[in-house]
Amino acid sequence: MRMISDPVERTGADFIHFYSAGRIAQSQGATRVYDLSLQQRVQEEQVGFPLVPGQVLPYNHIPYLIPILKTIMTPDYIVSFYRWDLIMILLYISGAIILSLLLKQVDMNKGSISITAIGSILFLPVFVSLMNGQDTAFLFLGAAIWMYGLVSGKEYLAGAGLSLTTVRPHIALILALPMLFRHRKVFLAFALSAGSLVLLSVLILGVNGLREFINILLITAGGEWYGTKQYAMFNLIGLLTRTAPWLQADTIRTIGWAVYGMITFLLCILWARTKDLQTGQIGLTVILALFSVPHLHFHDLALLLIPIYDLIRSSNREGQIKTSIATDLPVAISLILLLSNVSPRLQYTIPYFIMFALAAWPYYAKRESSIIAQRQS
Repeated sequence: MRMISDPVERTGADFIHFYSAGRIAQSQGATRVYDLSLQQRVQEEQVGFPLVPGQVLPYNHIPYLIPILKTIMTPDYIVSFYRWDLIMILLYISGAIILSLLLKQVDMNKGSISITAIGSILFLPVFVSLMNGQDTAFLFLGAAIWMYGLVSGKEYLAGAGLSLTTVRPHIALILALPMLFRHRKVFLAFALSAGSLVLLSVLILGVNGLREFINILLITAGGEWYGTKQYAMFNLIGLLTRTAPWLQADTIRTIGWAVYGMITFLLCILWARTKDLQTGQIGLTVILALFSVPHLHFHDLALLLIPIYDLIRSSNREGQIKTSIATDLPVAISLILLLSNVSPRLQYTIPYFIMFALAAWPYYAKRESSIIAQRQS
């Protein structure tokens, strides 16, 4: 409430570029949404002072969101912000419900499922994404459907859900390519669904609009534009930017893209060699994707709920940790992330330890269980 009441904070949120996209679509048509000069004009109206081009927060998100933005935006910035966040909240709730079905499959009691779901909605990166007015909820919902479809054997549903993650194309790609080598129905459904969204985007933009969209992608991919903030990212590029300041920005981005390609290749090998879905495999894939993708801010860590649910599900089924402890993970991790803000060093270090712990725990627990079983036999 403080943020939305403060003109500086609410116009400094990422929502302003979604707002500018919606308002441009209303006044100039969807084909002009990626015109930086028009985006600058709309954002200047809200901040109340002139912006130089580099200060504009460019709308570089996927075109198929434009019809939604066009529908809900009004001249009232605050009301538009509320409408947008309400839609995001509903998407987060939908994702939590879908993941709850996975916990129901392993006979977890309703109370524990409810605690986990509430903790998911209160998850700190989720809250931050709502504060910023980001579209991360689409990413989370798509990943939730993908996970549910994989675990339940509904591969076409998994692929269709995965297409929603194209709101972050770099994440969608690293999650989808490994499916080609083991779960081809998932990949086929993803390709068809994502292809339909691409076709819709082309129809929305037209040739000139598509050209401007590609231009904005090239500008923001350079990492120097306002709002990119590589130093504040929670991926490999962010880690290198903070710990190796002597490296040139171009060098860091080159390393980041190279590692992204290498990890994508390794994940393809992992999924190709794994006949059945293994404990922790989905969680590990998501965490490696988050670490290696070239663009990742704190709100995108909402996707950590996927490995958290993977861990809770396996723990309830295999008894790796107590259910009462596992169900508290979303809230516990949120508190750890919140407390880490007392120091910039902790703020930019703790999330990496959390990622490592979530990725490693299922394999460590499985190893310990195997050792105990051998001793007992």
